[in-house]
Amino acid sequence: MMTFACFASSNRLAAALLAATLFFAAVSSAQEYKGPVDMVPSPDGSCLYVLEKDASALVTLNAETMEIERTAPIPEVPHAMALSADGAVMFVTAGIQPGTVYAISTADGTILRQGKTGHSPTGPVLSPDGSKLYVCCQFENAVAEMDVETLTELRRFAAHHEPCDAVITHDARTLYVANFLPLDPSDQADVAAVISAIDIASGETQNIRLPNGSSSMHGICLSPDGKYVYTTAILARYQLPTSQLERGWMNTNGFSIIDADKREFINTVLLDDVDLGAANPWPITTSPDGKKVFIGLAGTHELCIVDMEKAFEKLLALPKTIEEAKSSGNYNERTTILADQVPQQLAFLVGLKKRVKLIGKAPRSLCVIGDKIYAGMYFSDSINVVDTKARRSKAKSFELGPDPADFMTPARRGELHWNDATLCFQHWQSCASCHPDARSDALNWDLLNDGTGNPKNAKGMLFSLDTPPAMWHGVRDKAETAIRTGFQYILFSVQPEEVFTDIEEYFRALEPLPSPYLVDGQLSEKALRGKAIFEREELGCSQCHYGEYFTDMKMHDVGSRAEGVDQRDDFDTPTLRGIWRTPPYMHDGRYVHLEDVFKVGSHGDVLGNVGDLTDEEISDLTEYLLSL
Repeated sequence: MMTFACFASSNRLAAALLAATLFFAAVSSAQEYKGPVDMVPSPDGSCLYVLEKDASALVTLNAETMEIERTAPIPEVPHAMALSADGAVMFVTAGIQPGTVYAISTADGTILRQGKTGHSPTGPVLSPDGSKLYVCCQFENAVAEMDVETLTELRRFAAHHEPCDAVITHDARTLYVANFLPLDPSDQADVAAVISAIDIASGETQNIRLPNGSSSMHGICLSPDGKYVYTTAILARYQLPTSQLERGWMNTNGFSIIDADKREFINTVLLDDVDLGAANPWPITTSPDGKKVFIGLAGTHELCIVDMEKAFEKLLALPKTIEEAKSSGNYNERTTILADQVPQQLAFLVGLKKRVKLIGKAPRSLCVIGDKIYAGMYFSDSINVVDTKARRSKAKSFELGPDPADFMTPARRGELHWNDATLCFQHWQSCASCHPDARSDALNWDLLNDGTGNPKNAKGMLFSLDTPPAMWHGVRDKAETAIRTGFQYILFSVQPEEVFTDIEEYFRALEPLPSPYLVDGQLSEKALRGKAIFEREELGCSQCHYGEYFTDMKMHDVGSRAEGVDQRDDFDTPTLRGIWRTPPYMHDGRYVHLEDVFKVGSHGDVLGNVGDLTDEEISDLTEYLLSL
């Protein structure tokens, strides 16, 4: 694993993360791709609306024949959508900074009105009465409440870290928000993503913590009866050395259950088999009666169907303590499972789930019409249909356009390889499991390339080809080498050279997003003051961080060695560009907030006098760095 900040680690959701984070500047045929990232059925089930990220279009399909009835262009790259109760208006989130919400007529595809909102808007959800639209402003860590008629913002609520999708309870009391990544010091014993439960009346936020290691929380849905919230995530075993993959040693994959009324965590259940991973669970939805949960396994290109009636029956029968188990008279030291042990049980859903192989690559959106499940295959530009009432659950595929395999560029293939867990031994993980969107999962990992017992924050891939060496201790001479050794020692697989060269092209095509700290695309007055501080000769920042990438590409001892953990004093000096989106900070992710790198860690005192800066100057300096 390779962070791109000096101190940094760091279906609807599918759209936000890919449309808002990955740009392919060198992909000449990008307009030929469709890239389905969200799907919504019409109220009567006759139509299926498909949001195409790469084609920037809203497509209407006949749900029975799967023929395209209409294609409506969208002015910006779209992220996600929500349909009005009467089916007349589709609300589409799009753009970057500022983002835009478009109200589009489903009758003819015309844009009825539009309004501006926060950075990388996604996960829109309408209030039960249809008067409000709630939008996740992913990179502003906030949720905007918008008036449906005017598309103006009314209020903002605090989320946790990269809010990416949301659902609202039937009584309009609580907005549940999936936060994509953890926001903890990653050198601590418990690091996990959270679900934000926002009380709509008061605006107060309660964060519901998922099990240790939860990250990449992609999808969220509400059970039809409104009792439960379900969300998908990776459950990383980041505290173990990355020495093997068997039985989910590094990464497992599952979904969590929240009591919607009590705002309480119930449990996390794994989707993997004992010897076959279910990598990168992404979209999640339910059958109309709530008896089944459907999950798209984006890394293994499958649909997972879970019998929730039997799963709940099994969960509710579990004792919470050993004492409770013993008192029941059914205690067995070897076989009894306690409720809090379920996230460790690969066999918990044996007989209660079914994995259906899909046609194509990367199901990143799901919807249900009657007994049929529709899956949007992102890299294949197709829709799969699975009839759950058929004797055999077998997928049928329908094309949205030409087969992208016929014109796929190396960069696009590289992105596919990066997200393809079938290239991994037993399909436990893809490269994106630890580096979502080629960035960081905000976790520390104990890689074996520099010894054991010294975990370090996962790095981002942005500019990695231009800023050798790779890894925090520079143990790989360049990113190209790290790509190859990553497959060998982390995915435990052998691949043809073309896979590696394609991934290199994918890295070259990555571009940074504009920082949410910019004002009209420019440094704020505060950031300009911080820039002047950064450039002070006596401070010493620019001795190591200079040039286009703000790095001298050398190893330095900056006094950050963790005693008893790190095995050497010096660390690589990565780029500072884009550190606004990669907390926590330092090689071991010990600081959640960038200001603490200076206030607590005295970073820079080895060469300069950071310790002499006032709080206001540190605040200005931080603003500048977060604007890069």
